[in-house]
Amino acid sequence: RGGSSCAMLFDVLFFALCGVYAALQLLQNRSKTAGTPTTTDFKKFQRLYLVVYFCSVMADWLQGPYVYALYDYYKFTKKEIGFLFIVGFGSSAVFGVFAGSFADKYGRKLSCLVYCVTYIVSCLTKHSPNFNVLLFGRLTGGIATSILFSSFESWMVAEHGKHFYPSEWLSQTFSLATVGNGIVAIAAGWLGALVRDSFDSLVAPFDLAIVFLALAMAVIWFTWAENKGESSLSSGRYEDNGKVQAAIDMFKRDPKIVVLGMAQSCFEGAMYIFVFMWTPKLEPIFKPLPHGQVFGCFMACMVIGSSLVKDITRLRGPPVVYMREVFFVAALCLGVPAMAGINAYVTLLCFFIFELICGVYWPSMATIKSKYVPEEVRATVYNFFRIPLNLIVIFVLSNLGTVSDDSVFLVCAFLLGAAGFLQHIFASMVHERSDVSSDSKDENETMMKDTKQEKEVDSEP
Repeated sequence: RGGSSCAMLFDVLFFALCGVYAALQLLQNRSKTAGTPTTTDFKKFQRLYLVVYFCSVMADWLQGPYVYALYDYYKFTKKEIGFLFIVGFGSSAVFGVFAGSFADKYGRKLSCLVYCVTYIVSCLTKHSPNFNVLLFGRLTGGIATSILFSSFESWMVAEHGKHFYPSEWLSQTFSLATVGNGIVAIAAGWLGALVRDSFDSLVAPFDLAIVFLALAMAVIWFTWAENKGESSLSSGRYEDNGKVQAAIDMFKRDPKIVVLGMAQSCFEGAMYIFVFMWTPKLEPIFKPLPHGQVFGCFMACMVIGSSLVKDITRLRGPPVVYMREVFFVAALCLGVPAMAGINAYVTLLCFFIFELICGVYWPSMATIKSKYVPEEVRATVYNFFRIPLNLIVIFVLSNLGTVSDDSVFLVCAFLLGAAGFLQHIFASMVHERSDVSSDSKDENETMMKDTKQEKEVDSEP
């Protein structure tokens, strides 16, 4: 396939996917059922959170396409570049738990400010060709990534609960965040390319990221209220222990949270591996591969998936139920391309469906976690969930040169199948707990009724 024809193919696919999203929005608006109308106060709160979140993820997306290219420009070997990437994931795994504990103990707002500062430091290090300076930048970048995927969401969920907003509005915020994240990712691709070409510098996108981080920091500083992992119980059982120990104690008492974390790690581990693997898989069959257009198509699919969450919930029930099927379909999508003789367009379709599933996953898993993870250790637990994820990615990246691409995709399919199995176990544990609670409630009502009847009999002459 010629270069121009490949680029045109993906341009057509991108605009077709945008058309699908627009049509979907039109249909959903026409068939919109009356829910609890949102208030002006909630919309202001939601807007303040989303502005900060979008600026923060914009800074993250701007850097992605240029990290490897910059290291290569500085003449580092593939082994050295691989080590830098592994250090980033390792930093996120090691320091993530402590970052979560810090957020729960000292404040999620403060933690989000730390995210902005540490990521600015990471971006500044990209101006130096010194390996040790870049290594330090990967360390601070790993810490920042842990905060991005825990403290921001923890702050929003806590503030949502503090103002007693309805839970259905929380799902709306999660969906808007995922849709906006996809749109921001596409915009980041265009902006990154624009500043790179305008300044003829691979460092320019990192400098632009600093601008968005500074903007996010200003909005956080002046508009966000502080919230911490306050104990929801009057006994204050978490007050005397550190947040890390409190989270460990919670895992022992409530094993279903461990199962949920393992399901998240398996899915996101496979997802991050896919980020590294889709390029070598598609490059031999679409020559030359227009990376930017393919990435745009993936993000459009993710946006479509996120917009389908409300319809899936209406048809299949809450996320704790339907995510089992979602994980198993995802396993099929990454397992099929690993088979010999699979058509190029079938592979591409599988990748598109997988990205659509990612769009369903983010708001759905966020809704599940907001319901079942205790508020007092929320950020700490979220970062505990990311430890196995980072270890999975490090292990696979360390062995990329020794196994075939198809074998890596089979590993991804296995991880996604494991996520589906774990989600099934989690759903069963939730159902069992709800049955026990229901039985306990029935027993209490029966006892109260019997006691009342005994009193009536005793009071008879």
